Amino acid sequence: MKKIFLIPVALILMLSACTERIDIELNDQDTRRLVVEGWFTDQLKQHEVKLTYTTSYFENQAAPVAAGAVVSISDGTTTWNLEELAPGRYFTPEMAGTPEQWYYLNIEVDGEEYTASSWMRPVADVDSLHVRVLDPLVEYGFPGDPYYSVRVWTQELPGQGDRYMWLTYVNNEGIRDTLRELTFVDDVLYDGAYVEDVEIDYLEIETEANIGDTVRIEQFNIGEEAYDIFIGIMNETDWNGGLFDAPPANVATNISNGALGFWGAASVREGSTIIAE
Repeated sequence: MKKIFLIPVALILMLSACTERIDIELNDQDTRRLVVEGWFTDQLKQHEVKLTYTTSYFENQAAPVAAGAVVSISDGTTTWNLEELAPGRYFTPEMAGTPEQWYYLNIEVDGEEYTASSWMRPVADVDSLHVRVLDPLVEYGFPGDPYYSVRVWTQELPGQGDRYMWLTYVNNEGIRDTLRELTFVDDVLYDGAYVEDVEIDYLEIETEANIGDTVRIEQFNIGEEAYDIFIGIMNETDWNGGLFDAPPANVATNISNGALGFWGAASVREGSTIIAE
C-alpha cells in the first residue's frame, strides 16, 4: 500500500506590474443574470439550492434573491420538487442521493428555464481525524503563531478524476463560508495512495477553537468539473494581480442559458474528534 505525506505550503508571492487602462462594460440592472448555488449529496438531509441575481457593480448591497421559482431535481426516473422555505432558498424533502448516478437540476423563473447536470462520484471514508497544536517555526522553520492543525487519514480511491473539498465545523458551527477559505485538491499526484496525517485545515487557537471542542469535517468528492470551475474563480479573484497573469476572462459555469454559479452532486463522508490538551 502506498502512503503519502503532504506538507502544507504557506508562502504567497505578491507581484505588481505596470498596467494599461482597459474600459470594461460592467454589470447593471439591465443585464442581470441568475446565480445558482447548491450541492446535492448522499447525506440524508434537505438539500438546498440558492438563487440570486447579479446586481450593479456600483451597488453596495446584498444580491437580490430570485423568489417564486419552480425548482426540481431528477435522477432521470424520479423527480423531486423543491420548496421555497425562505426567499430565494429552495429545499428538497429529506433524502439522500446515490453515488455513481447522474442528477439533473431544472429551474423555471421569470419566464426562463435553466438546467444543470452532475455525476455523483463516490468518496472514501474518513478513517481518522486528529487536531493538534502546530508551531510553524518548529515544524517548518518559518515564523508564525501556533494554531490547531486539522489532520486526516483516508484512502484515496484508485482511478484519476477525483477532486476533494473539506468543510470544517466546530461544535456543529461552520468555520468556512467562502471559496477562498476552503481546501480543495486533485488526485493527480496521489491516485490510489493512503493519505496519512495530512493537514486539510487550520483553526485559530481561542478565536476559532479551544480544548474540549468537537471538530467535525465533511470530505467531498466534488469531481473534475467543480474543481476546474473553483480554480477558475480563484484565478480571476484572489490569485490574480501578478506580473504573469493571463488576461481576465469569464468564469466557467455548469448552468445553462447564461446563468452563473455552480450546482453539483457529491458523495460526502464525515469524521470528528475532540480537541485534547
